[in-house]
Amino acid sequence: SVWDTVKPIFDAAEAMLHVHVTQYPGHARELIENSRLDEYAGVCAVGGDGTIHEVVDGLMQPDRAVRPPLGVIPAGTGNSVLQHFDCTDPQIAAHRIVAGNTQPLDVIRVATDHRVTHSVNIIGWGAVVDINHTAERLRALGPPRYALAALSHILRARRRRATLQLDGRAIADEFLLAVACNTKVTAKAKQHAPHAETSDGKMDVIVVRRASRMQLVKLFKMAYAGSHLSLPCVEYHQVKSFGITSQSSDLLNLDGELMNTTPLSAEVMPAALRVFA
Repeated sequence: SVWDTVKPIFDAAEAMLHVHVTQYPGHARELIENSRLDEYAGVCAVGGDGTIHEVVDGLMQPDRAVRPPLGVIPAGTGNSVLQHFDCTDPQIAAHRIVAGNTQPLDVIRVATDHRVTHSVNIIGWGAVVDINHTAERLRALGPPRYALAALSHILRARRRRATLQLDGRAIADEFLLAVACNTKVTAKAKQHAPHAETSDGKMDVIVVRRASRMQLVKLFKMAYAGSHLSLPCVEYHQVKSFGITSQSSDLLNLDGELMNTTPLSAEVMPAALRVFA
């Protein structure tokens, strides 16, 4: 339905289109991997952050000689990436794409024991994953599910023992959460990383080791405005590389998708792509 509202914009610009409808998880990545992209002026995704993740992962495969600019038309629940670019209206996004203006986009290469994948939004661990996992089970409730999921885990937050690597510096402790961001926004309008830029060659890492329930409630509420960095329980780092080794194999949140497990190592690939913006 979103595509139907923006197709006339591409038609008016006399854009030649090859349209593919994904049929199953991972299909967008397969479509990119199996396409000759040197014929195209751009690759566009109509969807949410998970769809963007798949398309970027396809574009970033090591044997890919040509990587056309990425266009995104928001059709997801959170649309965190396009919130960063202040473009959550599908028609505005389509007009930006046909205008042809691009800017560099950093990509984060994420290596785990399972595979190498690529992120342009977030890498979440700990409570971030717990909340997302519960929110997925509440998907029928729509956007309010994030607040309900967060509240449930604030009441039963648990710490995990792990070692974090921040530009090679090891920090061993018990942590409630760690999230590495390429964009300012995660989930539904939360500015977890208010200083993040998508072309600065760094990822912004938010770490919480210990916090009372009241502090966690404040963190959750203040994150909408990005003012949570003033809380004493919040640590904020800007780094080029990031890693987690935990006592157990913990599930990860990669661009809003729950996949792969620790240990992980991540590094920024500066300006690896260009994005229509």
